[in-house]
Amino acid sequence: MIRKKSDKGDLEMRRGTFLLIGLVVVLALVYAGFELFATAERANEMVLADDDTFIIVEDNIINTDVQPPQTPPDPMQNKEVVIETVSNLIKVQPTFDFTQNFDQFEAIEDIHIEILEEPVDLPPPVYWVDEMPEFPGGEEAWNEYLRKELRYPEVCRTLGITGVVQIEFVVERDGAISNIRVLEPVYRDLDAEAVRVISASPKWKAGKQMGKAVRVFYQIPIRFSLN
Repeated sequence: MIRKKSDKGDLEMRRGTFLLIGLVVVLALVYAGFELFATAERANEMVLADDDTFIIVEDNIINTDVQPPQTPPDPMQNKEVVIETVSNLIKVQPTFDFTQNFDQFEAIEDIHIEILEEPVDLPPPVYWVDEMPEFPGGEEAWNEYLRKELRYPEVCRTLGITGVVQIEFVVERDGAISNIRVLEPVYRDLDAEAVRVISASPKWKAGKQMGKAVRVFYQIPIRFSLN
């Protein structure tokens, strides 16, 4: 005789299986819900990197590796430097043409050029010789020269200054007058006029010693008087 099971008994036997399957499905749904929620939250999450940089995390994968700042290349680096050596240098010397015509320049007046001659060893002048120096024409010509050339200083004429200026000078071997000095001064203007007259006189007859011209000291008074 064959035993038959009822449908209700079968369901009771399979209830554990259905319960297990339902639990698995529920857990799967719960897990899927958590993953979906976490993904939505990460879409707007801001992550602070090690170098204080904020990064927005999106759905796709973002590389959060922070690259170091790029330093701009040095414009002088890896630049070719060309050094040229100049060998054909020309050294210019300043030149001056001494042959040019100086007449083109303006004349400069009032320039006194004194040519210093080398000193000549002359014998010392003497006071006494065989033939004393003499003004050309003698004493009379000398007095005439003084009357003609002597100028009485105006200030001395106004102040009434008179006197005799004693002058000493040297008659050179050629008759020229040199080394004029005032032995006995009277007044500055009178002394200067006496020196001027002596220096302007023509050459004298030179003094001689044993027939040879020598240098001779000569003293002469110059009188200034008002008549």
